[in-house]
Amino acid sequence: MTSLCAGLPALTLVTLLCGVPAATAGEQCTAYSEVGKVVQLGSSFRIYCNFSTNPCHGRRSIHINRKEVNSRIDHNATISSFQVTNITENRVFFTCKCTTSSKNPRLCGIDVDAGYAPWTPQNLTCIQKEGSGNVTCSWKKGRETHLPTISEFWLRTLAPDGTAMVSSILGSGSVTFPILEPQGSYSVWVKETNQLGSAVSSSLNFSLNDIVMPLPPEINGVDCSSRHCVLHWDRGQGPLRMEVQYRAVQETWTTHRFTQAKGNRTWGINDLEPFMLYEIRARCKLMPERGVWSEWSTVLTTRTDEEVPRTKLDIWYTEQSPKSQNTSLTVLWKELNKSEAGGRILGYRLEVHDLQQGSTRVYTTNSSAGWPIACTRCNVTLSTYNSKGHSPPACMTLPLHTDLPAFAPQNVLCMPNSNSSIAISWQKPATAGHVSGYLVEWCPAKRGKQGLKWKRINPDQLSTVITENIHPGECYQGAVYALYKDRIAGKTSFLDVFSLESAPTQGPTPSVNVGDGRVTVTWTEIPLEHQRGCLKRYTIYLERARDRTIQKYGPIDPSLRSYSAFSGLHPGERYNLSMTGSTTAGEGRRGKTVVFFYPRHKQQDQQVFYVIIFAGCTLFLCVLVVMSLCQISSVRKRVSMCFFCSMPDVPDPANSKWAKECAAIKGLMLDNQFSLDDSSQSEEEPHTLEIQEFPMSWDLANPELSRTSDPDGGTTDLCLLLPPNHSPSQASPLYDGQLTFSYIKSFSHDSDSSEQTQESKGTDVTVDYISPQGLLADSSEVEAENDCLGDMNFFPCPQSPFLEPMFQCGGKLTLDAVKIDCSFLD
Repeated sequence: MTSLCAGLPALTLVTLLCGVPAATAGEQCTAYSEVGKVVQLGSSFRIYCNFSTNPCHGRRSIHINRKEVNSRIDHNATISSFQVTNITENRVFFTCKCTTSSKNPRLCGIDVDAGYAPWTPQNLTCIQKEGSGNVTCSWKKGRETHLPTISEFWLRTLAPDGTAMVSSILGSGSVTFPILEPQGSYSVWVKETNQLGSAVSSSLNFSLNDIVMPLPPEINGVDCSSRHCVLHWDRGQGPLRMEVQYRAVQETWTTHRFTQAKGNRTWGINDLEPFMLYEIRARCKLMPERGVWSEWSTVLTTRTDEEVPRTKLDIWYTEQSPKSQNTSLTVLWKELNKSEAGGRILGYRLEVHDLQQGSTRVYTTNSSAGWPIACTRCNVTLSTYNSKGHSPPACMTLPLHTDLPAFAPQNVLCMPNSNSSIAISWQKPATAGHVSGYLVEWCPAKRGKQGLKWKRINPDQLSTVITENIHPGECYQGAVYALYKDRIAGKTSFLDVFSLESAPTQGPTPSVNVGDGRVTVTWTEIPLEHQRGCLKRYTIYLERARDRTIQKYGPIDPSLRSYSAFSGLHPGERYNLSMTGSTTAGEGRRGKTVVFFYPRHKQQDQQVFYVIIFAGCTLFLCVLVVMSLCQISSVRKRVSMCFFCSMPDVPDPANSKWAKECAAIKGLMLDNQFSLDDSSQSEEEPHTLEIQEFPMSWDLANPELSRTSDPDGGTTDLCLLLPPNHSPSQASPLYDGQLTFSYIKSFSHDSDSSEQTQESKGTDVTVDYISPQGLLADSSEVEAENDCLGDMNFFPCPQSPFLEPMFQCGGKLTLDAVKIDCSFLD
């Protein structure tokens, strides 16, 4: 027994027979099974551990293949057990263990093998090959036992004199033994035995003539015509039972059995197909009722000969333009099968006789795809040919009259029959005419007549099942014809027929065109392989990107390729558009999503543009009006000053008579006197002016001329330039502030005029200042004037579009046009 305690050299396990304990040499314990060491697979039993010789004072445990079990039962201080249920392994090792404080535990165990008892041997056969002195017997053992099993072949030989001899031979499925009695009889059987039981086969009784196997026949050759072959073989002995098998390549075998007459070494095979490749083999046995069939001969391959095609072609046609003067037709025909063709088809001969023109044209082709012709009424004759000749001609007058409703089949009904077939039924036409037959044609929808198939039906049959070129998930269309003589054929069409359909696996691919306030969607058709049946409708889904609201448009006829009837679109919004297709099985997946922007209409854009322009103009005019109102009071008061600001040559006002009178009446002279050149006259050319600004204190409460210091330490009385009709009553409310004025600084020579009064004379050149802000105004008006006219430079005085100039001076300013109003000094 194999030890599971490697590493414990002091411990040796000894496995005993069933019921005898397996124990250690020193400290014994015993492990055993209640059913023995060999059990049947799937059985249940109990394993026991007995520590009675030397009781276990430590911890007891039971292990299966070194894995401890938890369901141990301790019956008393010395015996424990474990229940095994439905054993599935072929060998299981059970271990009993006692663990104490000592270094080495106490162990014992038992191996249990599981398997099956032998089955009865089956199909015991014995053969003696021709020319051999041995007999070989074989049998089938049955299922695997998973246990060591012994096969014994038993042989009982009975000689012609009655002597019997029994012997056995060990074997495993077959044995070979020499022939002891050629004329004797034999009886054989097989016995198989293992530890769970034994089984014996039934006996096989035979003589050598019963089990002899002849050598296979040797086929020397084959002679074949189009439908018949003759086999030749070499077999020199008497009558034999023959078996010949033949088949077209990759087809099933056909078997013929016959008894060969003495000396006959040939045999014929009939009912073959012309120009077909065949495989042939043969075997034999010595006697018809007894013996064993020989092995098959070597397979021989041969081909039958060709023959003239015997079958007419099945001819049909399609019509392209039935309304035109010269109708375009396509003549179609079905290829003959191998049996009908009689050989390799070399081509087709088409003869077209135009009944109106009386002309005949002949065409030849090696293609079976059809042939286009153009005629209004013609007879068509078609035949095929091989190396042996032409087939019988097939004739047809074209085109047929199919626009007669009374001659058409009624109530055509199409239903799926299976995944690859469609059932079609109809009722007889309403007319009482004699129907010579029916014809059903079909083709995949939306492919024109490409792939057109047809099937002819007997006149007494009102239904059929079409299978040719029928595929699941494809849509078909076609028609049922009732055929009559004289070119009459009633026609009833059918559409949207399928064998099996589902929802489309792909949606259409849309394209969006936005123009002139109109959205037009065009799309390409779903590929045929993704339609999965007959399309019934399209649906458009329009999603507004801003709030994800979806509008649904449909159903849309599947024959359409564009759509523009959209409503409720919001200008200036972005939209996501996608489409689906639907069959009767349901709605398919959405196709590609297209994003587009729906713009405002041009009219709306123009209206918005006009509103913006109008608002801008209105705002501009309001600004102009406000600015004008802001300035008009001060502008008019400063017109005189503006002219002085803009005139490059201003005459010296000290030379005016009015200024002298004003000075004499009030006794006021300019602090910095006007220095007049004695030689200067009023008509002299004016001098160049230099404009400067000086601060001046002005008391509005005292209508006196404010004074400022001159460079000589004196004061200067300032006489303002006032516009005509200005009076002191127009002065603003009293205000004591600091005003800033611009003054006219005049450089001139001393005047020689006798009328000029000089109180002080410092130099030959006098500096005169005349303020251009001659209007008496409050500080707010002055600040507004400075802001509007000084800083912004919005309205230059001479160019104001709202005020007329107060002085029409032309190119020069004279003293006649200037009046110095000093009445406020009174």
